[in-house]
Amino acid sequence: MLNNPLVKKLLSKIVEKEHEEILKKRFKETYPDEETPDGIDNLIRALELPPEEIQFIANDIKKTVEETIIPIINSLINGTDTDEEIAKETGIKLNVVRKILYKLYDLKIANYKRSKDPETQWFTYSWKFEKEELIKQVRDECEKDLNTLNQELDKEENNMFFVCPYGHIRCTFDEASDEEFLCECGEELEFQDNSEIIEHIKSAIKETESDLNSFTETVEQ
Repeated sequence: MLNNPLVKKLLSKIVEKEHEEILKKRFKETYPDEETPDGIDNLIRALELPPEEIQFIANDIKKTVEETIIPIINSLINGTDTDEEIAKETGIKLNVVRKILYKLYDLKIANYKRSKDPETQWFTYSWKFEKEELIKQVRDECEKDLNTLNQELDKEENNMFFVCPYGHIRCTFDEASDEEFLCECGEELEFQDNSEIIEHIKSAIKETESDLNSFTETVEQ
């Protein structure tokens, strides 16, 4: 189940949030008088990051999910319930295990119980993986993505689009008509054949539906 693309996408939120905070700080330092965008994609565009840096972020997210987060969850599934035992079992540093466990807690897909040792007075945290919550969130996120994709498909299939030859704007026929088919830069807007965009959206819908079916079959076994 954990290797399903939809599950990995949900778990990626943990690492994406860390990169988003780093990029937000960088944006504020670079553009102190501008409003900081929300969302890692918007920040990447606003900062005009080079392809190699975007690839570095993507690789780091993928690696962290596959080599750190999933092994920690697998330990929980297998009954290992303390941070020290998980660190010993996985070989992941204790401070990293603790950080990931609390990130999973923030996502509501892990929970813990705290107990005090009557002799040492130390608190022990016993962690538990919330499988049903993960399943619910994956399905909710997938349905949300499919709804968005279908809305985009409907818009692309039922409109004519016009674009600035220099890429400044893209608009529907009605929007272009309101601007007398001129971009704000003065160039005449050109008709855009959006057949490739439509096929790309259809492909994304098909892939997402396939991932959801695969995920459903796995969790129902």
